[in-house]
Amino acid sequence: MRGRVLPRNATNAGRLCLMGVALAGVLWSGCADGSASSRDGAVAGGGSETGGASGQGGNPSSGGNPSSGGNPSSGGSPSSGGSKTGGSVTGGSVAGGSKTGGASAGGSVAGGSGSGGSTTNVGTCKRGIATNTAPGAAFFPAVAWWYNWSAQSSGSNTGMEFVPMLWGSGSLGAAIPSAARYLLTFNEPNFKAQANLTAAQAAGYWSTIETKAAGRPTVSPGMNYCGPAASCNGTDPYVYLKDFFAACANCTVDYVAVHWYNCDLPSLRDYLEPGGNLEGFEQFGRPIWLTEFSCDPGASLAQQEAYMRAAIPYLEANPKVFRYSWFSADPIPNAKLVNADGTPTPLGKVYVQLAQNCQ
Repeated sequence: MRGRVLPRNATNAGRLCLMGVALAGVLWSGCADGSASSRDGAVAGGGSETGGASGQGGNPSSGGNPSSGGNPSSGGSPSSGGSKTGGSVTGGSVAGGSKTGGASAGGSVAGGSGSGGSTTNVGTCKRGIATNTAPGAAFFPAVAWWYNWSAQSSGSNTGMEFVPMLWGSGSLGAAIPSAARYLLTFNEPNFKAQANLTAAQAAGYWSTIETKAAGRPTVSPGMNYCGPAASCNGTDPYVYLKDFFAACANCTVDYVAVHWYNCDLPSLRDYLEPGGNLEGFEQFGRPIWLTEFSCDPGASLAQQEAYMRAAIPYLEANPKVFRYSWFSADPIPNAKLVNADGTPTPLGKVYVQLAQNCQ
């Protein structure tokens, strides 16, 4: 979903509004007061994957799950936008644990206590790239890690850490590289066009995830708002994760992964932190991986750069953000960081040069 949310303290007759690029490249919008969504025409720059429905950053061709160990098809249009219903969010309260300096104390989730594991950001850099095109040596060491929505790297060793992902239930048989330090999991499972799992189904597969991880820290399903409701296993990512943790009370989940495509810093802060228009993912008491973010497909290159320059200092300074990765794929051409040969685009050069605080 390409979420567009009113900034903190902004008012629009009391409504929280979201816009997104739906599958097949049409613009979807909706508001929290229950007003109907609308389809506002084609979005420039939207793309679709070869052989199947379009999907976010590596939804496999032919609309199915990625083959074991294989790479998702290149690009694909963004996932659909979702709505946040007005009123209180169902699913129970979450008693997030404390986290200091990047270490997660796990925290208990309503419905059962899950193990968050002990993690730390000491000796690491946060900055990464989400891309189907392997970044070349010019990105390292400023960019410490990358992933491609697959269990296997598609590039040669350039010093950057590759983080494998088990994209969906069809990926659970994929081999995990022996050098992998972390394991990403189900990509937007609340989207029927993505990993397409209910919270209970995702929890049911978690014992397999833990076996595949073989002691590596695991990252929760990567969440985003979804919509329209008929295309989703629940539209609200906070509710989905509450249900997931309630169904997975004895699971070890070390981090929480989220996606966000609004184009201003206040809404990004609102998405992650509590106390604003949104609940914030800090409530789950685990360090956060922002594994996809950029402006939406309609943004100019100048707008993408302006947002990048605003967002990254915040992400670098926020101790509750463990890692982040800019979205660099065909559906959003003005957000791309990596040329076809692995060299940096002009925006990629900005990304490399921005200051960072490696612990």
